[in-house]
Parts: sequence; C-alpha cells; structure tokens
Amino acid sequence: MNLSNEIQQFDKLEIDFDKLVNSTQDIYEGCVLIINLHDKNRLNEFVDDSLTKKVEMIITSTKCDIKSENIVKFKNFNEVYNHAVHKMLPNLNSINFFGITGTNGKTTTGYYLNQLLGKNSLFIGTTEQNLFKEITNEEHLTTPKLFNIFKLLRKEKYKEIKNVILEVSSHALDQNRLEGINFLISGFTNLSQDHFDYHKNIEDYFQAKQKLFHEEMSQQFVYIDDGWGKKLKDTTRNKSYSVGYSQDNDLHITSMYKNTKNNTFINFSLEGNDYSVELPFIGPNIDQNYLLAVGMAYFSNAIGIKDIIQNSSNIKNPKGRFENISYNGNDIFIDYAHTPEAIKRAVDVAKDSYDKVIVIMGAGGNRDSIKRSSMGKAANHADKVIITNDNPRKENPMEIAKEILKGINLNKDVEIILDRRLAIKKGIDLLEGDDALLVLGKGHENTQELKEGHVSFDDSIVVNEIIKEEK
Repeated sequence: MNLSNEIQQFDKLEIDFDKLVNSTQDIYEGCVLIINLHDKNRLNEFVDDSLTKKVEMIITSTKCDIKSENIVKFKNFNEVYNHAVHKMLPNLNSINFFGITGTNGKTTTGYYLNQLLGKNSLFIGTTEQNLFKEITNEEHLTTPKLFNIFKLLRKEKYKEIKNVILEVSSHALDQNRLEGINFLISGFTNLSQDHFDYHKNIEDYFQAKQKLFHEEMSQQFVYIDDGWGKKLKDTTRNKSYSVGYSQDNDLHITSMYKNTKNNTFINFSLEGNDYSVELPFIGPNIDQNYLLAVGMAYFSNAIGIKDIIQNSSNIKNPKGRFENISYNGNDIFIDYAHTPEAIKRAVDVAKDSYDKVIVIMGAGGNRDSIKRSSMGKAANHADKVIITNDNPRKENPMEIAKEILKGINLNKDVEIILDRRLAIKKGIDLLEGDDALLVLGKGHENTQELKEGHVSFDDSIVVNEIIKEEK
C-alpha cells in the first residue's frame, strides 16, 4: 500500500478530532489515541494498557504486535501522523507563526511581540504553562509539541487567533518538534552557555538553534547584531534583518536612558525615520529584546509602525522577568536569570540604579553542572550574595552551593542558606537605604523540585508573604 492510499485510508476513518489524543496520560473512555514509539515493547505495553481503558480506537504503526478490531496500523505512520495533525487545524494557512530562539531573552521578546501585534495574537512559551492544562496532562515544555499546539488552537476561544508567537527551544529544534510549521518570520536573541547537559558544546548548541532559520522553516528572520547573530547571518541563505546600535543595522537604537527606576526611554531609527518610546519598566537587555520584537513585527508586514509605536506604551514584562515588588522604599526583583550571562546582566542593571545590590541565587540539580562556578563569578558585581536552593532535584544541595561558591571572590560578602524561603527573608531583612534585592533563577516557576518531589514555591508569592509578615 503506497502512502497516498494510507492517507486515504486514514481519512475514511472519519476521526472526531476533538477526541484525538497523543499521550497515554490523556486517554479516557471513548477517545482516539494516535501513538508510536521507537521501543517496540513499550509501544505494545502502552497499546495493551490503553485497550483496557476502553478507548474507541488506537492508530499506530505496523511495529505494534497487539491485535484488536480497535487498532488501525499504518506502515508509513509518521506521514499519516503529520497528515492527522494538520487536519486538526483546518485554518492553519490563515495563521501567522512567529518563532523566537536564543539563550536569553526568548520569553521577554516573545511577550513583547505578542503585545505589539495586538489583539488576536497568542504567545506560547516558558511562562504559559497554564494554557495547556485543558489540553494535556503531559509536562509543559517551553515549546510544546505540534499536536498540543494545534489542539489548543482548535478551542473555541482561540478560533480568532491570527498570530501565534512561539518561544522555540534548542531541544524542540533538535527533536524536530515543530516540523510542519512555516514561520512567517523568526528571531534570534543571543547565544551563551546553557543546556550543556544536552548539547555537547557551544557549536552543537548553535547548530540546533540554527535549524529555525533554514529556508524550509522560516521565510525570513531578524537577529541581534553580535558575534553569534552575525555568524547566523553568514551561515544562512534566508532574507535577514539586523537590530542593534550600529547605523549599519536595519533597525538601530540611537539612544536609551532612564529618568526614573521604573521607566526606560528608547529612541530608534528605522528606514530613515526616527521614533521614540517610553517603556514602563526597567530590566536587563530590554533595549535589544524590545527592538527585536519591533523588527519582527514590522518586517513581517503583520502590522504597521504607527500601531507598533502606539502599542509600545502599554507593554508589560512577563511574570518572573525583572518583576518588581516595592518594599519600604526598596525594590525587589524576581527574575528567571539562570545562566552566567543573564545573571551578570541582571546585576549590572541593578547596580546602575541602586546603592547596594543583594543577590539570591542557586543552580538546578542533575543537569548542566559545568556552568555553576561561572554563575557564581557572574554574581561578583553584587554587594552581597546569598546562595540557596533552586531546583536541587536528586542532587546534594550543599554540593551544588559549593560549586557556585567556587566562582565567587574570596573577599565577597557571601553566605549559604539552603532553605529558599529563609534566604529570601534574610535578603529582605538586609534591605536599607536605596537597595535592591534580586531573587534569581526561578522567575515564573510555581514549584520547587526537591529530592522528595515537587512542592509549591513561587518566588513572588513568597516575597509578598514575607513582606506581609514583616508589616
């Protein structure tokens, strides 16, 4: 049976796509499961178990040995699966997809772009785990699989969505998780040390990111003008635009300044015209993140510059991205910074505006341990460092703390308080005069992963609880 006949066979099944699921975690009586695995034995186990839960139908590959009138098998499963996923979203061709990748700034840039594009736009990324609670019981990924994205967009409340902004992780690109999407335009923020538990080295990491900018995935792209951005341009044939401070860039910043601790003024030039915006927040690298979002919005032709400027005045930072909480004349910032580069930038921004900067930070367990001492080194510009638990997972928390400590200067005021709540309380108690407290590493996350499992923990909630207790 050739491929076209298999697709015809699938179409004759007359699947109710609202009943279609792609994970055994999501099965229920009467659903239709479409699934395949590389491991034949595990596939057989999953299929057998699903049959006992009274699914209406199982669509799988000929690799499966289980026999049942409720099972339909396809030799060319991947092609049939891709066909099924695209049939889930009949209006796919009327949606503009925007992709953003890089090490730092993906979430912030995507969040800005979503607000610049205005109504009928949807951002899907690290901070948006609640979007998929009605869709799947699977763990939320920075970049969900295409099946779950399309299933979300089938929902009645998303039927009017015209622009979808996707935060694209290197894992998703390496695993071809977005195969089948053609991006109207994509953006590249930067590259620095991260995920080396998964990628062999920085070059391997870059090559994974680079996949987003191939002609078969993106029609064009915008990049921040730095070393890795230029390398991307030089190694990719696609139409590209650059943003930065040099007049050689397609969109360039002419000046940026802060007249208060809560506002950022950016002047930029685009195609011979000058524009000025006031952003109602501060934060690390917001100038380039904002400009990258402007470039993606403008060069995609999805919206005009007049509307972009108008929408800029109402932009907000995403949760956990330099999120500000004021207390007794001091400022506390919750930020997701968990790479050496992001930590350094967060500290530098605070040092530029405050007399003293206190940093609370940790590092994740069971992954990417090579960057821990560099994270400690990045915090050296702070006046005080408190090392605490991030998500230690199964690893010894004190050993993680000691590895961070290796990067911190011997003369630095530093202490280890592994209980994150106690560490935050200590940081708040130390605030005086014109100080800033940076609570780094977890940002938007609302759980902490310990040896015993996940426990509820949201930095912003904990900060507000402690402030309430202090009063």
